[in-house]
Amino acid sequence: MNLNRIMSTPKSAALASLLIAAVALSFGCARKTPDGMPKLVDCQVTVTQGNAPLADATVSFSADDMKWSISGTTDASGVAKIYTHGDYPGCPEGTFKVTVSKTVVEDNAEEITSASQMITSVAYECVDKQYSSRETTPLTITVSGKTNETFDVGEAVHEAIKAL
Repeated sequence: MNLNRIMSTPKSAALASLLIAAVALSFGCARKTPDGMPKLVDCQVTVTQGNAPLADATVSFSADDMKWSISGTTDASGVAKIYTHGDYPGCPEGTFKVTVSKTVVEDNAEEITSASQMITSVAYECVDKQYSSRETTPLTITVSGKTNETFDVGEAVHEAIKAL
């Protein structure tokens, strides 16, 4: 096979260049993890509330000796892909306490009775507060290899945090 002849056509040269670039990107441009970060494994959790998916909840893992933040946010299906230090997919192997929280902000326009009153917003916690504290959460996860775990956080709550 004559490589010079193959590379002499513009179409072949472009195709070869794209192939070389793709191979270089797949091997040489992987994002380097910070020094000291342990090996990460794929981890995702599903969060339900009253046996229905809980969307837009923050899920965090913690341990006594933990140096890196580990968390994710649930999607419409209640599934959170877990990231370490915000940018690195997966988490280290180990056993962790799991906290879950979800806050919504609502305007209280119905309380306005005159033009001199202002619309206030109130933040509400939607998950029982026992699940949002490392000290009180009953949830734990042991990550060993690729992990997929489901947690239910009980019935929905609508507990005012503060007016904004």
